[in-house]
Amino acid sequence: EKTIAYLSTLTREGYVFRVDTRLRPTGSKGPLVQSVEAFKSYYASKAETWERQALLRAHTAAGDPVVGREFCRTIQDLIYQDADRVALTRDIRAMRRRMEEEVGKENPGFYNIKQGVGGLVDIEFLVQYLQLLHGRRHAWVRVPGTMNALRALHKERLVVSEDYSFLTQAYRFMRLLESRMRIVTNQATSELSRDAEKLRPLARRMGYDDDAMTAGHKLLLEYERTSGGVRAIFERIVPV
Repeated sequence: EKTIAYLSTLTREGYVFRVDTRLRPTGSKGPLVQSVEAFKSYYASKAETWERQALLRAHTAAGDPVVGREFCRTIQDLIYQDADRVALTRDIRAMRRRMEEEVGKENPGFYNIKQGVGGLVDIEFLVQYLQLLHGRRHAWVRVPGTMNALRALHKERLVVSEDYSFLTQAYRFMRLLESRMRIVTNQATSELSRDAEKLRPLARRMGYDDDAMTAGHKLLLEYERTSGGVRAIFERIVPV
């Protein structure tokens, strides 16, 4: 608990890592550390879709590499089950809608490039949905990382080339935008102003110039075009 406090306490220099101990079996009420068998038992009988979804990115970061490999090998069958497409679609859309409404909170003043409509999470959820849907029969898509998984899905012909190209470009654009926003504001933020004039410093860092149209206006139009395209693909692949 002290280590977690040291890692996540905000200081003048920032913090080391965000640590959320709720994202594990039994949430904040259970033990911080469980055995591989206890973990397996929980996920075999109680885990919800979002919990399996979270494990798609799991990899060994520290500690005993043997235990890490055993854990990662164990969770494969727990993550990639025979998917009920209707139930999976319902769960993914419900979680996405909840995040959009409770965290994204877009309004006439700003877009949320991460949690908002057509933002980064749309791409991540879409890719994770396809991994959970096809991973049982297509072992090649069982890879961590959104871009790695997207490439694997395209290679397995589970994502058409047109969608793959657009989503790849959109993801890179939004990640670059996210990093530039942090530089300009000196804080971790996902809120993109809808005021083109206020966006000028950020737009210049993104490589846009002022000419017939202001740099801020160009950035705003590009974001709206990109997020609109992402949401259209999400709606088509993860249907209501």
